[in-house]
Amino acid sequence: MRTCVGCRAVRPQAELLRTRILLADDGEQVLVVPDEYVRTCSKRHGLSASGRSAYVCPARACLERAARRGGFARAFARKTPAVDPAALWRAHEEALAGKIDLLNRSGGTAAAARVQRLAAVATAMRAAVGRVS
Repeated sequence: MRTCVGCRAVRPQAELLRTRILLADDGEQVLVVPDEYVRTCSKRHGLSASGRSAYVCPARACLERAARRGGFARAFARKTPAVDPAALWRAHEEALAGKIDLLNRSGGTAAAARVQRLAAVATAMRAAVGRVS
């Protein structure tokens, strides 16, 4: 169970979007990005992720509230760069779609279960645009 940094609702981890902060080698903060970006892009660009993450409901209003009220800064336990909620929302959508596509191409029964779970989150994101959970 995790707490959404936007609306403070407690939900299962699998139902929430995970966000992390990327750091440059000198420790300066660079970006707040979806967790999937951390795993695929950080090494290529010489960045590393902090050990902390923030979870947000798959509702755009929750993400906007977290950015506006400092939910990300509290979750990361440090001052964060300005977060553009629209860009972060699009990044989460793209990362989720990419992950679903990759799992669909890999096949297998374990992948099918993960695709089903991720598709449920993607559906929740489309259905909850603007609605606070």
